[in-house]
Amino acid sequence: MLPCTKCAGYYSYGSTNGMIDSITDHFIQKITKSLRRGKQVHRRLPGGGLVYIDRPLPFLLLFRHPAGNPDHATADFVKASASYIIAQEEQTPELTRLIGSIAEEMAHQFDAFLILEIKAAPQATPTTPLFRILGPKEQLPTTISTLQHELEQIKIGGFHSSVETVSNQELLEGPLSLFPEEKLKKHSYLMLGLELKPIYVNQETGTAYPLLLRTLREKIAAAIKKTVFDFLSVQTSHKPIHFQSLGRQAVNRSVWKIDKQLTSISDQFRFLLLVTPVNNNEAWAEFKKSNYSQTPTFFYRLMPVDADQLKRKLYNIPIEKVDDPTLAYLFRDKRHELDKMLTMLADRNTPDFMYSSMQLFGTVDDQLLKVAEGILAAIPASTREADVELIPVPEFAALAEQEIAFLKKQYAGVDSGVVVSDDIVGLIVSKGRLHVGTDAKIPRHRAQALIQHEVGTHILTYYNGKAQPLQQLYIGSPGYEELQEGLAVLSEWLVGGLDQERMRILAARVVSVYHLTKGCSFIDNFLRLKETYKFDEETAWDITMRVHRGGGLTKDAVYLRGLIHLLNYLKEGNALEPLLIGKIRQDYLPIVQELIYRNVLRPVPLKPRYLLDPTIKPKFEKLKEGITVFNLL
Repeated sequence: MLPCTKCAGYYSYGSTNGMIDSITDHFIQKITKSLRRGKQVHRRLPGGGLVYIDRPLPFLLLFRHPAGNPDHATADFVKASASYIIAQEEQTPELTRLIGSIAEEMAHQFDAFLILEIKAAPQATPTTPLFRILGPKEQLPTTISTLQHELEQIKIGGFHSSVETVSNQELLEGPLSLFPEEKLKKHSYLMLGLELKPIYVNQETGTAYPLLLRTLREKIAAAIKKTVFDFLSVQTSHKPIHFQSLGRQAVNRSVWKIDKQLTSISDQFRFLLLVTPVNNNEAWAEFKKSNYSQTPTFFYRLMPVDADQLKRKLYNIPIEKVDDPTLAYLFRDKRHELDKMLTMLADRNTPDFMYSSMQLFGTVDDQLLKVAEGILAAIPASTREADVELIPVPEFAALAEQEIAFLKKQYAGVDSGVVVSDDIVGLIVSKGRLHVGTDAKIPRHRAQALIQHEVGTHILTYYNGKAQPLQQLYIGSPGYEELQEGLAVLSEWLVGGLDQERMRILAARVVSVYHLTKGCSFIDNFLRLKETYKFDEETAWDITMRVHRGGGLTKDAVYLRGLIHLLNYLKEGNALEPLLIGKIRQDYLPIVQELIYRNVLRPVPLKPRYLLDPTIKPKFEKLKEGITVFNLL
């Protein structure tokens, strides 16, 4: 039994004990009966074939291995579909009965049925088009045109694909024909073919080019879904809300296992804590004592893992077995990020640390630097009073606990809390818990803003992600920090706590990261903040320490960069709430939306306080109208 995200229950494969079924009348009747009852079908066929139908759907993709010449690379193109059959050409008589029974049942339920057969072009030459569509263009111009248009958008080597459309007559005649044209018309079936030029296979060795195969598979799967969506919307009673809703809803056991394995590796280390100095106060005292002339020495927590051993486990995870392109992409992306993080931990306190950080968190481009310098020019000196009232750490911790209690009322799965310790600098959220340094200096007027930053954003998205069946959403997608910090800083503005000094600090972090990547030393970066930009000594120290920790951490540039990108996103009329589903990056939204359409993901259980406060609505209207970071000053 396998977990089903649609109903949080279970579904069965249909066949038992891995037995391979024969295409008998009884076998066909069982499949038809399962579809009539709304069940999933997952049955093996002789010769390594498979019938997979995620749920009753009015379409089917078909691939038949050429007689005596199995073509597993081309067979992979149908596996991304929610409804497909992989079989042998020799089984055509049995397939005619099987597919005919499936088509009859589905056409009865949905009024029409589409069969799309995928095959490799035989004896391809340099002039053979990359794609050849076989279909009655004069009868269904919209469906054929959709497929042709989507295939033409696929780029290989920077060039759009060549597509040719011909009659589907060769599918309807000869020994490999499934149905005569009269039967198709009588039962409202449409038979299409898609012939692929096998550029994804080395013609001399017969081995596939894995990266090209993967890329083509993802793009062709999207093109086919859009084509099927067009056919279903016009020709059938099945009205999908979006082409992505035609993807799989049931997710097999291997996906959850791989998701869990990646999460297990991520949970074995706390990256930010491991690259944050534990001797911040002592190092600051020594730096002052030297009159800012000696580069401080930082000490870090002992490494709890062996990076090399974890990498071995990481690359032993068989992500290649995931035949769902969307989920496979998520897992590969996460594996790449974890690899970089482990490399950074192994290189901690060496120059190589910074180079991996630049790959993982990015650098500062000219436009971002210009904005940061503009903010520092607009606010040339500290705007805070020297005797600003600070909130005691215990009082701040109590307020944070109250906000966590607010989240717990919305969702019982919140298991968070506040940890106060002397080896933490400022505020850090790790694994859904807020860590507060005993020496944290928090202005009272900024307390609620920081609570929304840490609790209302970081902790909230952690538990929204944890409420999903896909654990990648709470451990964080690669590059999620930019959107996370953009959301967190925006929340400070929404609750009225984003003051000019805070914006100066965010801008100074960008400038410091820029100079770090240009080879600037700790002392030079500190003195620039202190003397050129007029930051007080402790603030200049804090910014410089954060940027230079570990050997050079470029992460602090993401706050301002994320805020700028988020403001542009909201200006385009996009909603804020979908961004809170977990720890995702902005370009993951189409992926998240696809998984929502497929019922793989669930509605979010938690909303931040500011989304529920009607007095903040005017600020959201301003965001829709379009504002820049300078309007926030």
